[in-house]
Amino acid sequence: MVYQNARNQAVSSADFAKLAHGILQQRFVRACVYEVPFAYVVAVVANLNLRRGVFSLAYALVSPRTLAYTVVAYIAGIACLAVHAHTFNVTRAAHSSHFPRLQRLLRRPQATATVVSTYVILSWLMLMAHVRMFGGARAWLYPEGAYGPPQLNPGWLASWLFATSVGVAYGVTLVTDERLQLAFPMLEQSRVHALKDRLPTSFSRAFGFATSVLCKFWLAYFVVGWGVYRSVCGVLARVFSTSAYNVASPLFSASMLAFWLHTSVLVVLTWEFAHQLFEIIVTEPTRINELSVDRNSCLLSGLRHTKSPLIQHLAFQELYRLTAFSAEQRVEILTDIDRTSGTMWTQVSAECIAVISAATGQLKAQAPAEKPKPVAPAQKGDAVDVRAGGAPMADILQGRKPTAQAKPPAPAPADLFGVEAQGLEKYVLTTLRDMLVQSPLGQRILRSHRAQSTSVFANFQQQVWAVRSLMRLVECSITEDKYGVVQTDIARVLDTLFAYLTELERSAAQSDGSGVYNVQTASRQTVAMVQVVRNALYVFTTEFYEYLEALKLPHAQAKQLQAFANFSA
Repeated sequence: MVYQNARNQAVSSADFAKLAHGILQQRFVRACVYEVPFAYVVAVVANLNLRRGVFSLAYALVSPRTLAYTVVAYIAGIACLAVHAHTFNVTRAAHSSHFPRLQRLLRRPQATATVVSTYVILSWLMLMAHVRMFGGARAWLYPEGAYGPPQLNPGWLASWLFATSVGVAYGVTLVTDERLQLAFPMLEQSRVHALKDRLPTSFSRAFGFATSVLCKFWLAYFVVGWGVYRSVCGVLARVFSTSAYNVASPLFSASMLAFWLHTSVLVVLTWEFAHQLFEIIVTEPTRINELSVDRNSCLLSGLRHTKSPLIQHLAFQELYRLTAFSAEQRVEILTDIDRTSGTMWTQVSAECIAVISAATGQLKAQAPAEKPKPVAPAQKGDAVDVRAGGAPMADILQGRKPTAQAKPPAPAPADLFGVEAQGLEKYVLTTLRDMLVQSPLGQRILRSHRAQSTSVFANFQQQVWAVRSLMRLVECSITEDKYGVVQTDIARVLDTLFAYLTELERSAAQSDGSGVYNVQTASRQTVAMVQVVRNALYVFTTEFYEYLEALKLPHAQAKQLQAFANFSA
């Protein structure tokens, strides 16, 4: 409806970021609306009493406690959405593989403190709601009678400590497991279907997380809980007189353990739903360029928008979708040549090539210094056959002869924690390193070659979209490029992809000098990106199979394409 109304109104603005902000704000408002039915369902589940049978469900649907708990759960959900909106990440933070979780906590200390403190407060809020509505441990006991001195209830103190543990554990997990990192989907689904697919995982994760925290808290409180309780009682005794009677530990109360588990599961489930909902509404594919009269200029402004990584990612996601599924807009891009700044193909391809070239440069900077290998000149009978029937194709090799490359300057020695580490993160990690060097085991860890930065894959998804969008436009240019604007740039595009593929394969098979392959932090991303580039080149070879001779590609590219033509790359 939003896109249709905008098209009817013929929006003249070509500012992709401005239109995107409006769409995201509308989505956030809708997410707040979606939180209402979920908060009500959580409240109904919280009020269910299976011992009363069917009547319990009927009562839970209209109970005043259900309505009150709905308000509390809704407030918690809105707070989670707001925290995610201010602390989410689009690009992945670079770190070494020595202390990745610690580095993620210290990379943005203010954001980490905001996340953890917010979830602790929400955990207290929902615990207080449970105690008020469903009963729980009272704060004070009167073992000597109603007129005797009070005594702090250990169950009450343990409940608040457990709520604090749940909030701290969940906030820390969000940061260390990079769950604030947005994951853009490859398939477009309606919000209802996307939520439906994620609900089982959310229920399972909520129960597993609550159970794990409860078990760890039980063990920790069993060891130090009684000392903490006595210390708190000692502080209170200095303020007013308290009773000294011995009381039972709450750890051996089945009802207390059930209350903690029930509360924590509902609390974490509320948080999980808000987390999944936020990710769905933000990463859902957009059609923002269709809101503008000049669709191509609008999309290009989004590709060039470097102030907000989210806006730029949405633009690249939109480019990938229209190049893959919209023949009309592909033709519009390839035939848009009346621009003072160059053809639209030239400008769009330049943005894609810039992303790929930047990644290639970062991989080269992380490569160990090696002697350049001499390249043998092409021989007369060294023709590359990329045509069916085994006929020689000498024309494809009549381009430029390979020339000796200048030796690149040796890269500067990489910092153990990466150049990105600054401030508190740098201080803590350097102190930790100084402690490790005092022991043989610590020295062995620090001598390892696993401290490479993963900053090259900070925008992994953007690189995937850039490669696929660029090659899709090249593939479709056979039938859709009426003016031949793509044909003159094919060699440049292939050179960019082959350079990137070479560095990716080197990085994936990098050895530590002892013959053992190095398992890097980013090994999965490296292998995945290799497959993305190879698949794109295979598709190109298939589409241009009958036209490779006419392209007259340079010798190096022809030899590399021969491997793809033989399905041996």
